[in-house]
Amino acid sequence: MSTMIRRYAGMAVGLAVLAGVGMAEQSIKLPSVDDILERNVQALGGEKAMRKLKNREARGEIELATFGAEFSVIMRQAAPNKEMMELTIEGLGTIRDVFTGRKGWTETPDGTVTEKKERELANKKIDADFHAYLNFKKNYPTIKLQGVEQFAGKKVYAIKMTPRKGDTDTFYFDAVTGLVAGVSSTAEMQGQEVKTRVLFRDYKAVDGVQIPHTLKLEEPASAAFTIRLESVKHNIKDTGKWFKKAK
Repeated sequence: MSTMIRRYAGMAVGLAVLAGVGMAEQSIKLPSVDDILERNVQALGGEKAMRKLKNREARGEIELATFGAEFSVIMRQAAPNKEMMELTIEGLGTIRDVFTGRKGWTETPDGTVTEKKERELANKKIDADFHAYLNFKKNYPTIKLQGVEQFAGKKVYAIKMTPRKGDTDTFYFDAVTGLVAGVSSTAEMQGQEVKTRVLFRDYKAVDGVQIPHTLKLEEPASAAFTIRLESVKHNIKDTGKWFKKAK
């Protein structure tokens, strides 16, 4: 789900290395990338519990900072790599963003359908991976530990991940809990490159797997939002209409 959120806003964000990290902290022996990724899987609930889940429906509210208003939001995912997000604005209608595993589009209340282009599709093929946190090495051939940083008030291990095709992402793994505290990257918005940054907070166990229930896009500020999940369900049987065009 975390990867899903960052791309829907055209997200993911760059955080500079914290200036003035003390020599004592720098001298600490860092864990290996493998150790950090394995600890993340265990913190999430373990591979066995994660693979039992085949799809997910999350419902909640999204607060759009620019408008100062909240709207209903639904996010759905299904293995291996399908996802969609549905935002309902009272008095206007529903906006749907869909990725089927190969194709993707955005539908607006006036009936307009905008197909996703090559760059976004390349990113979606990675980010929509339902078991993304089990497949880091598969999706990102080049993975490098950047070091210890401060991210949103947390001490984290920053790991830069580069796919064969698509944008490079930096994941921030909480040094205390092992969970992903956020992701930074770049995105194309209105023809311009922008830095993006999303935070993951308020993890709660659902069906044996830890799910962040608060997701906050901080950058770019013009597109900032916060999603607060109210319910999360897994292995729903009737998913036939999830990833089809509404009209």
